[in-house]
Amino acid sequence: MPACHNTLTLTLLALAVTASLAGCAANQIGPADRITIDSEPQGAQVFVADKQIGVTPVVVVLDDVFPMHWTSRTKKDDEGFAFYRRLDTLTIKQAGCETYSAQVNTNNLAHDIKIGLKCDPNYKPPVAAAPPSSAPAQPAEASTLEQRLQRLETLKQKGLISDEEYRTQRQRVLGEI
Repeated sequence: MPACHNTLTLTLLALAVTASLAGCAANQIGPADRITIDSEPQGAQVFVADKQIGVTPVVVVLDDVFPMHWTSRTKKDDEGFAFYRRLDTLTIKQAGCETYSAQVNTNNLAHDIKIGLKCDPNYKPPVAAAPPSSAPAQPAEASTLEQRLQRLETLKQKGLISDEEYRTQRQRVLGEI
């Protein structure tokens, strides 16, 4: 084989290896493919397109949360009809603070996002309601005795037992105390 054919083959082989390695690198998630969304104060709920994705601070993989897609032109865009980019609505909510909502795009998502929320300094979270108080608990025995005596009284009033049966049964119930 001529020497120039070997050189051409080695050059093509080197280009093919380089291209395949570049393809592998593009599939790996690197620091630029992740961003942190944070707020002050922290602990706010983070929504993208009205779907909750976490609580601040939250680290997101851009392709999972803000995938690239074709979008139409917006008022802020330069000339053009459609764009392939990241474009969605980011909303951050915290009790006692104004809700933050903004449209974010590929440019905004090139770096971490930290939002200072406007919060009411006098806001106090609602206190969990105490369970309703019930009457002091009586021993089961006491309520059972009362119920038995009331039942005897009802039976007597309805004429279902005689006065003598009532007195006898009443004494028996009271004797159990």
